[in-house]
Amino acid sequence: MTIIKSCTSFAGVVIVLALSIFMISNPSAALQASTAGLQLWFDTVLPALFPFFVVCDLMVNIGIVQFMARLLQPAMQKMFRLPGEAGFVIAMGFTSGFPVGAVLVRQLFKENLLNREQAEHLVSFTNNASPLFIIGIVGIGLFNSPTLGYLLAFSHYMSNLLLGFILGRARSNSIPISPSTSSLSTAFSELIGPKPSPGILLGEAIKKALANVTMVGGFIISFSVLTSALSEWGFIGTVASLFHMLGISYPCSWGLGIGLFEMTIGAQAISISTGTHVEKILAVTALLAWSGISVQAQVMSIVSDLAIRYSYYLKARILQAVLSFGFTIVGLQLVSDRLLQEVFRISPGLASWPSSLNFLQVSLLGILVSLSFLTIISILSWLKTVSPSRSVH
Repeated sequence: MTIIKSCTSFAGVVIVLALSIFMISNPSAALQASTAGLQLWFDTVLPALFPFFVVCDLMVNIGIVQFMARLLQPAMQKMFRLPGEAGFVIAMGFTSGFPVGAVLVRQLFKENLLNREQAEHLVSFTNNASPLFIIGIVGIGLFNSPTLGYLLAFSHYMSNLLLGFILGRARSNSIPISPSTSSLSTAFSELIGPKPSPGILLGEAIKKALANVTMVGGFIISFSVLTSALSEWGFIGTVASLFHMLGISYPCSWGLGIGLFEMTIGAQAISISTGTHVEKILAVTALLAWSGISVQAQVMSIVSDLAIRYSYYLKARILQAVLSFGFTIVGLQLVSDRLLQEVFRISPGLASWPSSLNFLQVSLLGILVSLSFLTIISILSWLKTVSPSRSVH
């Protein structure tokens, strides 16, 4: 653990020096890369994440999360060895994408709804690529195949759920969970209890959302410049050579080298490479699970004051990549050759396609889907807990 922490600190120093040297030695390329990162953030990330941040903060402060936690407690304990509040983080993290899971884990920790061990466990499998990104941008936008998008999404989410299940069993003895004894009426009374004025709640939610989404934009711009610098200096080529030594074609290895740092650019590079169809699919599914050092830095920055170990989060990303790889291989056996032939006809409008999406509409739809999912699970969990008591009478 000490070695990993030292390496992380050293890597941070190297990144700062690399950015400084590149901006001084090649300011035009640095400006072009930062502009591309800024456009990506403004066109896609800002409208996609900002509504989620605001709504999630309001749900925590109003008490909806705590109310649903009482109902989700049995299901979360059995599946992941986590308290009921984890259900809200899982649903929102899975539908909204990076780094909403980390933001919610931090907020619940600050509200004393999670301890450090639970927060570390939960953050390791609730920071996912969103369905919009996997199905829309990767499946349709990059590979022109909705079927592939659904396959990648299935592998991505199932591997993360299985990861949470495995980690829960591995650490079940070290994560204390107090049994929920409150009735539904008590939980409802707390939900409708006195609250701060709506104006105060909304103002605080907007303030926190702006801070979080701006921080995400800073990481996107910084790593856009860093990736450009590493490509120009030949470092990406060196990493690609290492992947090539494992039997992966060099064009696909180049995309993996870029994706090691920035997932989106790496996935795009893989999609236009000359590798085989199966090779591209497996490389992209591994990248989605790995998520890129850029996303990992975002997550660890958000939870930096929670004493969450990067070594634990890093191992979780590697394990998810292995699990997702396996799910994808199995899924490919179920996909017909006719569907595979539809893949990799790249759309000519790819460069402008992401900005043409109505991300706000999709984000709001994702929120509604998350709330509907949580409501159904909550009702089922509650009915399961009250049915034995009714049968006794």
